[in-house]
Amino acid sequence: MEDDAFPLVVTERPRLGLCVLARVPFAVGEVLDRFCGEVGPELRQHSLQVRPGLHISGTRFIGYLSHGCDPNCRLDMARFELVAQRDIAAGDLLTIDYAATEDVLFRQFACTCDVDACRRWVTGRSEAVDAEGRRVLGHGPAPKHG
Repeated sequence: MEDDAFPLVVTERPRLGLCVLARVPFAVGEVLDRFCGEVGPELRQHSLQVRPGLHISGTRFIGYLSHGCDPNCRLDMARFELVAQRDIAAGDLLTIDYAATEDVLFRQFACTCDVDACRRWVTGRSEAVDAEGRRVLGHGPAPKHG
């Protein structure tokens, strides 16, 4: 997916798999990408929730954004824009909080973002931590939101 005309690039990194990097710096509040894709009812691995019951897939970059408990970007699903939440340097990994956009994830997973406020297990905002997550977290039922 390498194309020098775009300020973002999808690449692969150990521990993360496919992810998106900024090729140029962005200031807080700046739009990094305006996206489009196929909108439908199916939840897919690289889809994102537009609103309850509808997901967008087939986007150039958005489906490959990494999760971060303290993300540097946010999605504006009304405008289909990716917006910088803080200044971003060229080469930075772009992150969103999956619990801020998804009611239910395609698959819950262990978080590796390593920030002080890391939740350690990522869920959608409306789902409870699953059995694997409870095992990873080392206890019984955990609160919702990731």
